[in-house]
Amino acid sequence: MVLRAFAVAVAAVACFACLSPDEADRGDASAQRVDPVVLVPGDAPTPGAVRLAAVFPTVDRYAASGMQSLNGVRLAVDEINHAGGIHGRRLELREYRTGSYFVDAQRAAVLAIEDGALGIVGANSSELSKAIAEEVEARGVVQVSNVSTAQDLTWVPETGQNRDFVFRVCSSDVVMGALLAEYAVEDLGARRAAVLYEVGREYSNKLARSFIERFEETAGRAPREFFYLALETDFRPQLELIADYRPDVVFVPGSFTDATLIGAQATDLGLTATFLGGDGWSNPLLFRRGGPPGEAYFAELCSPSAEFERRYQRVFGAPTQGCRALLGYDAVQVVAAGVRSLGPLTDEALEENLDDTRRLLRDAVATAEVEGASGVIRFDAHGDRRQGVALSAVERGPDGRPIALVRKWLGEP
Repeated sequence: MVLRAFAVAVAAVACFACLSPDEADRGDASAQRVDPVVLVPGDAPTPGAVRLAAVFPTVDRYAASGMQSLNGVRLAVDEINHAGGIHGRRLELREYRTGSYFVDAQRAAVLAIEDGALGIVGANSSELSKAIAEEVEARGVVQVSNVSTAQDLTWVPETGQNRDFVFRVCSSDVVMGALLAEYAVEDLGARRAAVLYEVGREYSNKLARSFIERFEETAGRAPREFFYLALETDFRPQLELIADYRPDVVFVPGSFTDATLIGAQATDLGLTATFLGGDGWSNPLLFRRGGPPGEAYFAELCSPSAEFERRYQRVFGAPTQGCRALLGYDAVQVVAAGVRSLGPLTDEALEENLDDTRRLLRDAVATAEVEGASGVIRFDAHGDRRQGVALSAVERGPDGRPIALVRKWLGEP
């Protein structure tokens, strides 16, 4: 029944795009309603277990990243239980696999909380994580995201108030952009910079603004700004203007697909500046079909662990491909460390007094110092991990294909 419900929900999403003009024009609420896409756990919770919910997309545009994240979570839970659980209690993973739309993640968070989850890990997209954050903050349940970088995930800019129950085990996009700007000026000696970003995408905009502000502070000259629209594939008009400006560095805070096209077209135009990018570049396909003519660097949210890579490969038969699995693993370690610090829990603490236990867990996570697979994890007052980013250099391997090699750590380790 669960799988059938999931299939029906997917079909509803697909059919939404197929509404007739008459249906769309008359605003028929029943015709246009789209049910959230959520695959809930098929079994009942185990009495006496510590319930941890994982909310990640496994359908549509964020699915690949979601599965990598979920596998990292599964690995952590399996290892904790193999070692005896938490004070003798089993850590039970409750998986809520969703579509890639914010209403899917929001609905999954509600279901997980109602199902008795002590905490939630997820999601891998800032858009989805913010939807979860609204629910956990209102209901007093800890959320730990692995790779959501939006600054306003853990606090609300309009009010200046923190989301006390929301944490992330990676840096924010604002930190990333600032550190890349400092690297451009202090390490690369850049004095002129161009920024080419996707104007309608929050991730790209936030990274661009952070880089621009810090570059101007450190170099004494504001970067020249250029932009493009979603789904744009011909960047030559912007690149010709950038070439005329003669920058030392070009910052492209977009996806690896955009960076690859931009890099190849920059080569055709003879643009020789150093290219920089954010964690959106992190993909094995980066520059496979062409890249910039000169040096290229991008920020990654962790420094990959060879030991973790081996464990992941052994269990799942595939490489981790970035930091999503590693930081998903560490998100679980943070929650487990918080639960462990509460001491042995009674059945009442996990049932009728669950709300009180959830609040205690929040305080424990906020003050935790956890030795994770990605290093020491500590949170600031906003719930952001106090750390910088890893800088990867893109080089050609023995077979001629581009490979990313971590060169140094930027900011607080």
